Amino acid sequence: MLSINFKNTIAECENYCNGFKNGNSKIKGIVLWIERRVKDYLSQENLNLLENKNNKKILLELKRLLTKEEIEKIIKCDYNNLEIKSNEYQKFKKIDLLYKSNGNKKKKDPVKVLNLIFNYSEFRGYKKTIYNGFLLSQRLGIECCPYCNRNYTTSHQTYFVNVKSVKTEKHVFPEFDHFYPKTEHPVIALSFYNLIPSCNICNTHYKNDRGASHLFHPYTINSLNKFRFVGFPSDVASLYGSADNISIDFEYFGTDEINEKLKNSIEFFGIKDIYEKCHTSLIRDIIYKKIAFGQSYMKHLENTYKMSFEDSYRVVFETNFEDEKLHKRPFSKLKKDIFLGS
Repeated sequence: MLSINFKNTIAECENYCNGFKNGNSKIKGIVLWIERRVKDYLSQENLNLLENKNNKKILLELKRLLTKEEIEKIIKCDYNNLEIKSNEYQKFKKIDLLYKSNGNKKKKDPVKVLNLIFNYSEFRGYKKTIYNGFLLSQRLGIECCPYCNRNYTTSHQTYFVNVKSVKTEKHVFPEFDHFYPKTEHPVIALSFYNLIPSCNICNTHYKNDRGASHLFHPYTINSLNKFRFVGFPSDVASLYGSADNISIDFEYFGTDEINEKLKNSIEFFGIKDIYEKCHTSLIRDIIYKKIAFGQSYMKHLENTYKMSFEDSYRVVFETNFEDEKLHKRPFSKLKKDIFLGS
């Protein structure tokens, strides 16, 4: 479980909310996008389509609440207060809205109003002048899943030729886990600290729509030294490949609350089981490298090629040593803990 709360997080949250300059063009922030959706979907014309007068009254209240300032509070809401903010809007969660859109005079089928306004599916669509999922992923630069630290979560722009032989631009970027599921908490479906770049296995197969208040939130500050991998081969034969008795465990160094959430997350995402069943050969390789290319060899690299310690470590272990860069490559936390272990 890696922390992704870095020095630029607050700045990127601000850019996400209010937009940023991109060359000569202005990328419009998510707050403006949602503000326009409130205006369009909660228009008087759409409210007049409602036959239920009580629902109309409730939606008028929602419209009054969702000012630009309140939308910004929702989107910027700190990870510790996301659930509290969501609970403020629970009375609106099941309210349907009939609406017309894009000048179409025909009314649409009923849709849950909060799902429509804070629409994650449309957020994932790429639009060059509006902040979107691709831009968020690209600018955050979280290149490896913070839950498992096994799978890449990189973003890139590419092109492909479709069935009609037309070259089409495509933007590839990872899934975002909703730490608090959007099905239960639709008003925070686009909140900055509720969107965690993650791999498909962790997001879809482990977490899905399950609640997460008992788990460690990746935006928690200074988590990287609050636990470490320990254990590894239980005998010499396993170390050298003639047996397969590889096991791992964890030590925790945080507060009781942090430790409990870290333990819950490691169990929830099956970290021990996955690493032991799928990555024993990798663990052995890391230990081999530590033995064969220990401090003396790294010191040789530093002296011969004028490398820093961090550079020599990256050459040998193919990942970064610095805590703030562990999210850049898979298994970085595991490798560092083996290297530093006794």
